[in-house]
Amino acid sequence: MKDFLRAEVYFLRKDVAFKSITVLFALASLGLAVALGRIGGYALSSPIEPLRTAVSFSIFLYFIIPMFICFFITEGFEYGSVQNIIALGQSRQGYILGKYLLGVVLILWWLLQFFGLFLIVYLSAALITGSPVGHETTAEDISTAMRAVGLNILYLAAYSAVVMMLGVMIRKAASAIVATLFFVFGNFLLTGYLQGTSSAFLRLLSDHALMTQIMKFSGMYVENSQVILLTGTSDYVRAVLIPVIVIIVCLTAALLSLEKRDIHI
Repeated sequence: MKDFLRAEVYFLRKDVAFKSITVLFALASLGLAVALGRIGGYALSSPIEPLRTAVSFSIFLYFIIPMFICFFITEGFEYGSVQNIIALGQSRQGYILGKYLLGVVLILWWLLQFFGLFLIVYLSAALITGSPVGHETTAEDISTAMRAVGLNILYLAAYSAVVMMLGVMIRKAASAIVATLFFVFGNFLLTGYLQGTSSAFLRLLSDHALMTQIMKFSGMYVENSQVILLTGTSDYVRAVLIPVIVIIVCLTAALLSLEKRDIHI
């Protein structure tokens, strides 16, 4: 497993798509911090307020990271390297879990980069411009921001599990990318277009969609002109259980698919 993970890390360091996404997130974080500061100023009620603000813009991560994860899981089938890796003694279960583990590490790295750079740039601009930085809401902002960041990690991990399942079942990069796009945008449409449906089943489906929960903890879910947030314990329990169930089901399906099917280039 260690040799396999080292090889995958080496591949990532050389991968142009990984480098491009890293640069994209850095530029997006920098540009967003500057743009918001120019519009509303850099005055802060706490040093953590920028992080709380950045969370509401994290939704675009769900349109980019799953695409890379799709390429990452299918490249072994596309170029035939998975055959060589398994022939050298790596178990199929270890191959899937290793890929998924590295996918989660990538998520952690990109979230740290996006949120961390945004916070540093915003605080630096506040200090340079002499804008006031208070401490009135520090505790509240820390609690809210940490919950949202933790849920983003969990939900991106769930998206990665779904994409990994699709990649293992389809095995062709182009077809898997199309399926991933359908999943990502379909989940987004479930939140928007089924929100006010009269059908109890469709309403239930919309309420439990991954994107619905993401928009709620990001402060972007609006119903009847009101912003709906996660509030009580039951809301947070549901918000945690949904992605955990998705991860378990999708990884199990991916493992079963890889175990039961022959591997061909």
